[in-house]
Amino acid sequence: MTRLLLINKITYSHILLLYISFYKQVNDYFFLLTSNIRNKSLNLQYFLNPHHIMKYLFSLLLLCQIIGLSAKEHVDSILSVLDSEIEHREIYYQQKEKKLEDIKQQFRYVKNQQEKYNLCNRLFNEYITYQYDSAYSYAIQTEGISHRLTDKNLSIQADCNLFYCYLSTGLFKEAYDMMRSIHVANAPDSIKSEYYQLCMRLYSDMSSYNEGTPFNADYNKKITLYCDSALLYTPDHTFYHQKIEAFKFSVGDNEKKIQMYKQMLNDYDVCPHEKAIIYSMLGRMYIGMGDFEHAIYYMALSAIQDIRSATRETTAKKELSSYLYGKGDVLRASRYIQIALEETNFYNARHRKMEINTILPIIEKQRLTLIEERKREVTISLAVMSLLVISLLVTLSIIYKQMKKLKTAKQSIQQQFNEISEVNGKLQESNEIKDQYIFQSLYGKSDYLDKVENLLKKQDRKLKARQFNDLQITHKEFDIKSERENMFSSFDQTFLKLFPNFLTEYNKFFRPEDQVILDEAGNLPPELRIFALIRLGVTENERIAKFLNLSINTIYVYKARVKGKTIVPKEEFEEYIMQIKKGI
Repeated sequence: MTRLLLINKITYSHILLLYISFYKQVNDYFFLLTSNIRNKSLNLQYFLNPHHIMKYLFSLLLLCQIIGLSAKEHVDSILSVLDSEIEHREIYYQQKEKKLEDIKQQFRYVKNQQEKYNLCNRLFNEYITYQYDSAYSYAIQTEGISHRLTDKNLSIQADCNLFYCYLSTGLFKEAYDMMRSIHVANAPDSIKSEYYQLCMRLYSDMSSYNEGTPFNADYNKKITLYCDSALLYTPDHTFYHQKIEAFKFSVGDNEKKIQMYKQMLNDYDVCPHEKAIIYSMLGRMYIGMGDFEHAIYYMALSAIQDIRSATRETTAKKELSSYLYGKGDVLRASRYIQIALEETNFYNARHRKMEINTILPIIEKQRLTLIEERKREVTISLAVMSLLVISLLVTLSIIYKQMKKLKTAKQSIQQQFNEISEVNGKLQESNEIKDQYIFQSLYGKSDYLDKVENLLKKQDRKLKARQFNDLQITHKEFDIKSERENMFSSFDQTFLKLFPNFLTEYNKFFRPEDQVILDEAGNLPPELRIFALIRLGVTENERIAKFLNLSINTIYVYKARVKGKTIVPKEEFEEYIMQIKKGI
């Protein structure tokens, strides 16, 4: 049953892909091993490197978990793999730094300008997903070397590098200007394809940052146009040709695009960085369809591939954090967004920092709230457990000493409990009758006065219109103000009978100069009458305003004025009011 449930969430093709990927990794590992043994150049440090061993073990673990776990367990499993990779990410970064240093060593000593350009361009490609400042530096150097070589194609390639740099850090104006300055009419097809793909990304990023604006539709049209141009110069039946075709569907059918991306994973053996991009796109497609499980799964795969390829120009962890926050996994979301911020600061992508800083405070606030709640729960649990232990010891001592009196005591307690229950039942019944009578009487009278008031207004209109024959009675027979005062007076007297200590207890919440004194008739002032209604259980401002014939804004003003004078916490004032006991 578990496997059937999982198959509904994961396609057979994807399971097959993982199996093929694992098989290839292991095959490559042992091929290198046997080759080195045959050539007598075995590098034990490489083959016994924990990173390489763990890489294949993780792949095997992932494959087994996909086949045997439920959808939720499957997501938890891939997140566990991600957590493990995060713990070991410094290994990948060290390997990256070692690779970069090796290329730099070659770059320092090479004299031939063409070779120097090639190495400089290689350094740019290595840094463009790792650290922006270095990538930009080498992009500038490629431009200088290309000018010395007087090679137009190399100059165009160097300009494309700068174009890429501006895109990576969110400098859209500079990227747009660079796009306009590059002329690829006579360039090779490979450069044309790269240039038009960069144009695609420019308008795609601009579309994302201007979502919901009138410009978005125009950006999407330009995306499609540049996709078509890129496809013209990209060889058919290649990974990049299919990638561009899939990208073209970014403003279209999500399900169609998902199938295209999954087919790419099946058909081509792509590098970890490209895998990360495809997984990220799949995650976005699924989140657009409201499928959090698949979205989290693929975005986690993207984050894993980013770590393994030492890619720091990425949105996978930020997006994953947002998805997990939406599902309520606040602690994991907080951890991933912090790591995303760390990597973004290292890469120095300004627009990524802005994106992260938008959601970081929200997640952190929720995380702190959750931690405080858990602390309170732990504190309460410890207190309860302590009380239980103490109670148990005391109880055991009493039981030991009072064994002979237990039966009589139990009978006495039961009798007292029955008597108390009977008394409580009668009191509860009496209170319910009183409350029902009071509320029905007061609100009935209030509604009646409203109707009379409306009738008087209608009669006034008829008088003004000189429609004397339609009048049955005169409005002077009704003194609305007096009726309301009588109603309020009746309310005040009834309330003070039920709560004789209300005024005394109420005044304890204020300084002597701010305490309330009843008028000669013993009536409550309007602001005290508001809190009298709250004590009776009438908490809705609309109902209070209706009963007191006041506006809702006036109710707010009265409340604010009273809370501004109280010596107890303002936000807890109404709770203090509710704690005032009824009279007996």
